[in-house]
Amino acid sequence: MMIQAGGVHTKILFKDIIYAEVFNRKVIIHTINGDTEYYGKLSDLEKKVGEDFFRPHRSYLIHFKYVLRYDAMSVVMENGTALIAKQNYPKFVKQYLKYNQRKGREIR
Repeated sequence: MMIQAGGVHTKILFKDIIYAEVFNRKVIIHTINGDTEYYGKLSDLEKKVGEDFFRPHRSYLIHFKYVLRYDAMSVVMENGTALIAKQNYPKFVKQYLKYNQRKGREIR
């Protein structure tokens, strides 16, 4: 995916996205290589990235690949960031289990 921000075009691979968030009409994509900001809608990004991603809160879009742990209140990503998940927790758990089955991961 190509992102344009401030006249600069940046290539971002979906597999490198840890999570994305929206703040003041800007989408901030947090990747393993750093952060990229652009004006846009999180819902547009959500449509592009596919089923390996989930929106646990209206402000966040997470990549299941980088989930370290979770509970009924939050999801902690591998980079240490804790994100709110209580609104969609049951749906999150269901989708995360499906993701792990697809990827053949063991859940403990």
